[in-house]
Amino acid sequence: MGSDRNGQDILMAILYGAKFTLITAFSVALLRVLIGGVLGIIFSLWLKRILPIVSDFLLVFKIVPPIIMTLFLMRRVSFFIDDAIYGILLYQIIILVIIGVPSVLLTTSGILKELNRKSFILSSYLMGGSHYHVLKTQFKPYIKSYGVLMFVQQLLSSLVLIMYLGVFQIYIGGVSKTEVHGLEIPNSNSKEWAGLVGQNIYEFFRAPHLVLVPLICYFIIIIIINMIKKELESTMDINPLGISLKKKNAKKKHSVKDLKRVTLTEADFTLHRD
Repeated sequence: MGSDRNGQDILMAILYGAKFTLITAFSVALLRVLIGGVLGIIFSLWLKRILPIVSDFLLVFKIVPPIIMTLFLMRRVSFFIDDAIYGILLYQIIILVIIGVPSVLLTTSGILKELNRKSFILSSYLMGGSHYHVLKTQFKPYIKSYGVLMFVQQLLSSLVLIMYLGVFQIYIGGVSKTEVHGLEIPNSNSKEWAGLVGQNIYEFFRAPHLVLVPLICYFIIIIIINMIKKELESTMDINPLGISLKKKNAKKKHSVKDLKRVTLTEADFTLHRD
């Protein structure tokens, strides 16, 4: 796979940076789902009165692109020249988690709001069931299914956000003391894949393999995770109300096709099927 301006082997850099790319994305996605899911459950069941206020406050995280807030919060520490990769990495993971928690919280509260309209949930409350009892017995299967799906979605979101950071030359793990020879560009300390793309992006026309190799690895991971997401969506009931839109549309087409009105020659206004 060749070498870069500093004479480093691209293959070894890819293998070394894979752990930082994947561990960061998985950690961020898992923490987002856990923290956001727990907060969404608490606000939806025990703090319903302040949920509208919280939703209005968190609306800014939906309007403002996540990359803008992430760049603003990470720029201060991302250019520290330090050997302590894991200290900078921990701070960056915390920032990425904070950026994504509001969306998971709002999604969780929306799912529970729809589930609360189901008849068996209302029956549990009418029979004297507490919020904890309903959560443990009624909501638990739905929370597990939606939790797995939200984890995969947040995993994709984290990978895309990390790639944006790499393009803006903000690397996961900080900057190395060794500069890129011949260019005034910071060198990635952790060699994570988005950082390799960002530090070599100006070398695309001279040595395209420096950009294409980590970029192809990144795309392969995203494609695999997206396939998992589509498989989960196809095997589980995404609609919390339990209404299948495909069946409903098929039934509607069938009724329009098969039913015809009888000619008004008699006082018979019923519908007959061919």
